[in-house]
Amino acid sequence: MSKFTLDIQAFVAKAKKNPETVMRAVSLKLFSAIIKSSPVDTGRFRGNWQTTGATPATGLVAGVDPTGNKAVNNASTYIGSTPNWYEFTLTNNLPYAERLEYGWSKQAPVGTVRVNIARFNTLLNEEAAKVR
Repeated sequence: MSKFTLDIQAFVAKAKKNPETVMRAVSLKLFSAIIKSSPVDTGRFRGNWQTTGATPATGLVAGVDPTGNKAVNNASTYIGSTPNWYEFTLTNNLPYAERLEYGWSKQAPVGTVRVNIARFNTLLNEEAAKVR
């Protein structure tokens, strides 16, 4: 299982005017980047990214999504509409998700989650600057 729960404490100081707007925007940017940078063969892995609140998703998503557009749209819908904006979780429950994150794919030899999480502060600064 691969998941990343954003730490609200990391952005509160930078987004004092509107933390909700910043949290939603940063979460969508981060999750979209993870989904779109995921290696693709049939599209099953990209299609299994699931966005939820505090509790990680369970189970698998039926079908394939080679472009990642369905998974990104689902993330956008959830992030944009849930009243609980302060915590989002991105989960992929495929049995090989962890192996893909640690170099199993030549398409993403350094993974997708860790690479994009490393960009979190940059994304946070960009979005916080927009609401000042």
